[in-house]
Amino acid sequence: YADRPIELMRKTQWDFAWSLAQQRPWTGWGLRNFTDLYQAKMHIWLGHPHNFFLMLCAETGLPATILFCGLISWILIAGTQVLKNSKLLEKEDRLIFFSYLVVLCGWVLFNTVDVTLFDLRLNTLSWLPISAICGVVYHYDFRHRLKVKQN
Repeated sequence: YADRPIELMRKTQWDFAWSLAQQRPWTGWGLRNFTDLYQAKMHIWLGHPHNFFLMLCAETGLPATILFCGLISWILIAGTQVLKNSKLLEKEDRLIFFSYLVVLCGWVLFNTVDVTLFDLRLNTLSWLPISAICGVVYHYDFRHRLKVKQN
């Protein structure tokens, strides 16, 4: 769209969110403050910056964002290790578990160009595979520790 205002372009929104994160890297500007700050600066209403991770940096600060991203990364890594190392999963279960990991990766990628947090349906659906992966990881980690203790 050649006639689109520069304030509505995602690069402008992302640059603004990153500048907010740089101004207050430790504490951020507070949850749901991006909209008000963007409207005050650009004189146009925008609900969110269309990037979940930049929004989180701007609103909660870098430590909280790193903690959240670290948790999601740990879930992905632990889930991948269970899938790779577990001989206990049946073939069908491995395929289902693999699809859960793919869904989680897709969720992470999708949130780099939009924010699913504000849509109740997408937000709820995103927590289901995350919790399922955590449950399977915990289950097989517990069984592995129990096996080691018995030996």
